[in-house]
Amino acid sequence: MGETFTYQWDVSPQVIAEVRRCALYPFKPSGPETDTEMTENPTTVWGAAFHVGRPAGCVAVLDEAKHDCVLRIRWLGVEEALRGKGVGTNLVKAAQVYAAARQAAIWADVRIKAIPVYERLGFEPFGEFFELPEISWHRVMRWWPEGLWP
Repeated sequence: MGETFTYQWDVSPQVIAEVRRCALYPFKPSGPETDTEMTENPTTVWGAAFHVGRPAGCVAVLDEAKHDCVLRIRWLGVEEALRGKGVGTNLVKAAQVYAAARQAAIWADVRIKAIPVYERLGFEPFGEFFELPEISWHRVMRWWPEGLWP
């Protein structure tokens, strides 16, 4: 039998701050200086995956119009030991449900290793690859709810 995960939408950023830091920015220290950006945009909505009662993954969706889209996915991260189990896929699906409910297209700066997840969920690449210093190479990916293609 596979591992069990539960998912929750609209969680507090404090709930997922540490899993976000460990999954995405292990080179940064834990604390307020790393977590400040999580609350800069008041429209941010957080989703979390939980495994044995503790946060194992996270995703954020926020209003940030760009690339012909209205919403942005940020900070998709899964605890390293739990990757490859569908957690990231389910978190992106939750972001798509949120975007569809708002009838809004969504974009993300996606790390190269996560591009296949987004492609399987119907996201399309946009523009060239680019590097974010200290992190890795990325590409913008975009998705539109059914009937909203520009």
